Order: sequence, then C-alpha cells, then structure tokens
Amino acid sequence: MNPDDVVLVALLNNPRDFEIVEREHWYRIPERHAPKHFSGAQYLAFYFTSAFGEKKWGIHEYAPVRGHELARRRELLPDEPDHPRANAPYYKLQLGPLERREPPIFSKRGRRVLFLWTTWEKFCSAVELNDLFDKGPAQDKLWDALKASNLDAEREMIVHEGRSRYRVDFMIYCPHGLLAVNIGQALELSSAKKNLNALSFGEDELENHFERVVERIKNQARELGQDYRVAEGIKA
Repeated sequence: MNPDDVVLVALLNNPRDFEIVEREHWYRIPERHAPKHFSGAQYLAFYFTSAFGEKKWGIHEYAPVRGHELARRRELLPDEPDHPRANAPYYKLQLGPLERREPPIFSKRGRRVLFLWTTWEKFCSAVELNDLFDKGPAQDKLWDALKASNLDAEREMIVHEGRSRYRVDFMIYCPHGLLAVNIGQALELSSAKKNLNALSFGEDELENHFERVVERIKNQARELGQDYRVAEGIKA
C-alpha cells in the first residue's frame, strides 16, 4: 500500500446498500452525483449516517476498488423495475473484500459529507473525520495548530444564507459565537449572521507568517469567550 494511494469516502444512508456491498462486493453512485475523477480512487470507505444506529457518523469499513462500469439502475437492481430512477445511469464500482477500520473514524458533529477525498496515509492516521481532509501541507499545519490549541474546530464547513451558500476552510465553535477562517479568499458576511465572525488569510501569509496567523485566530477566539486556562488544563 502506497501512502499516496487515493481513498474516496462515500456517505452511506441505507443499510440495504451496505448489505449489497457485503454480499456482492459492489457499490453504486448516480452518474449525475459522481465526483470528478472518482475512477482514480484505489479504496472506497463508507461513512454511515444515523440509519446505522450505534455506528452512525462513523467510518467502520473500507474496500479496495477493482474497477467500474456504467449501468442503468434497473440492471443493477432488477427487483425494483418501477423505481422512479429505474432508467437512470449509475456507476457500479467493483470492490474487493471489506476491511474493518480499527478504530473507526467518527465525526464530532454528525456532519453530512457526501464525498471526501483523502490519502491512504491520512486514512490510516486519522483520529476523527476532520483529519481526513487533504487541502495541502499549509492547511494541515494550521489544522494541527488549532487542535494543539484545544480549539473546537471543523474543516470544510458550508454556511447557508438564504439561497446562497459558501464554504469556509475552518469553523471554530466558541462559547459566544462562531469564527470562520478562510485561506485565500476573503469572506463577506451578511449582517444577519450576528453570531458569525470571520478571518481571512492569504496563502503567502499562512506560509510565511504562520505563528502570527495562529495568534490572530486565538485572539479572536478569546474575544468570543474561549478560555485557554480551562482549555489547556491550567488552574486559574
């Protein structure tokens, strides 16, 4: 196994679909929802939703990808000929034997992440879902710094404002509000999001002035009620 092998994590919300994976060793992805370059994945990992009970919001199983083909849903599931999407095209991913991921990788907040790309190295070392995101060494370094500072953060979060939505690189949950941190593109926040604050940093700033970036984030978090004496286990 190569550390740079590609792992595609797929959201699975139907136990019956996982039964097919276990029994027949294939998994289907609707053509219209298939992520770009999905065929480059060497492994497919399954991220369970609340439909899986105690296993919810966790990655417990994965399998090597052996190949893929395009087929109609009615061909893949002939016992459902009248399904509304019976004629829709799906990619059928042929899989090798299932393997257990020990320990499982859980999401702290039960996030619905449809697809997530990562590497074999990250998949093996991850403690929780956020550790899997592969956005480059600089952002990984910042993620490690946020964890070391005991900040309650999530990566690659979606913010909704009316009909608009945008992605932020890091969302930090503080006692008195949220702190969104973006790299490369400034965030323009609506006044309606009164509990959402934002910081933006350029790629060069993150690369060349890393400690200053971390300090600015920590100072802003402190203004939002983050108590580092408590977070770091220091008695007042």
